[in-house]
Amino acid sequence: MAVPFLEKLHELTSVVGVVTNPDQPAGRGYEIKASEVKQAAMRFKLPVLQPEKAKDERFIAQIAALQVEVGIAVAYGKLLPAALLKIPKFGFLNVHFSLLPAYRGAAPIQWALIHGEKETGVTIFWLDEGMDTGPLCLQKKIAIEPEDNADTLRAKLIPLGVQALTEVIEQLKRGQKVAVAQTGPSSHAAMLKKEDGHIEWNQKAEVLWNRIRGLTPWPGAFCFVANGNSKARLKVLKCRLYQGNMSGPTGSVVGVKSGTSFIVRCQEGAMEILEVQPEGKKPMSAWAWWQGSRLKIGDSLESL
Repeated sequence: MAVPFLEKLHELTSVVGVVTNPDQPAGRGYEIKASEVKQAAMRFKLPVLQPEKAKDERFIAQIAALQVEVGIAVAYGKLLPAALLKIPKFGFLNVHFSLLPAYRGAAPIQWALIHGEKETGVTIFWLDEGMDTGPLCLQKKIAIEPEDNADTLRAKLIPLGVQALTEVIEQLKRGQKVAVAQTGPSSHAAMLKKEDGHIEWNQKAEVLWNRIRGLTPWPGAFCFVANGNSKARLKVLKCRLYQGNMSGPTGSVVGVKSGTSFIVRCQEGAMEILEVQPEGKKPMSAWAWWQGSRLKIGDSLESL
C-alpha cells in the first residue's frame, strides 16, 4: 500500500532515499524477495536502505548524510526513534488510515469496520515518539459503505491518502507547515491475530457482520463444521444481514436460498452467508459449498 505514495512523491519532488524492510522469504518456495517498495524504488533508480532496526546508529547516520528536508512514513510498522525524527528539516510525516485520534495503532481500517463506523478517512500528521500522537497536518474523510470490507476500504483510502499527501507536499513547497494538536477522545486499533477470526455465533447478527467485514481478507473470519469424527475450518468470505425472521438454535443453519446462500441464526437476528472457503480449498459460493456439505437445516456451525 506504500507504493502509490512513493510513485507520487517521485513525481512531485526529489526523493533522496527509500527505506523499507529487509528482503524476506516469500511464497511456497520461501525464495528471498524484495518488498514491493524496494522494487518500485529500483525502477526509479533510487537509493534503498533496509535496516533491521530503525534505531540502528549506522542507519541513522546514513539518513543524516542525505540532508533530508522531510521524511514520510507509510505502513512501515516500526516506531521511529527520537534521533531519527530530529534529522529532517521539517520533521517526519506519517500517512495514517483513520481520522486521528480515533484508531491509533496497527489496524485502523479493520477496527473501524469491526466497530461499525459509518465513516473513516486518512490523516497526514507529524510523527513524535508516541503511537500516532503527533500534531495533525491534514485529514480527509470517506464514507464506509455496507458492502465494504477491509480490502475494498483500503483500496478507496489509498488514493485518498495520495491526494492528501500531495496537498501537504505542495503546502511545504510554499513554506507552509500546518501542525495542529490532536483533540477529542482517542481509541486504539490493536494488531490483529489469527485467533481473532473465530466467529462466535452467540452475538448479534449486526455485530458479527461488522466483524467479518473487518477481518476480510486477513486474518479471515471462520467457524468449524463437523467432518466425520473431526471438525473442518470454514472461512466466511462474504455475508450480509438477513432481512427476515428466522427461529432456531444459535449457530445453526436455519434456511437456504436456492442458488445463492444459506442462513445462520445468531443470538439476535440471522446472517446470510454468500461466499466461503473450506479448509484446503479455493473460495466458492455458499450455495455450492452447501450442496456438497451433507449438512441439513438445523445442523450447527460451531465456533470452537
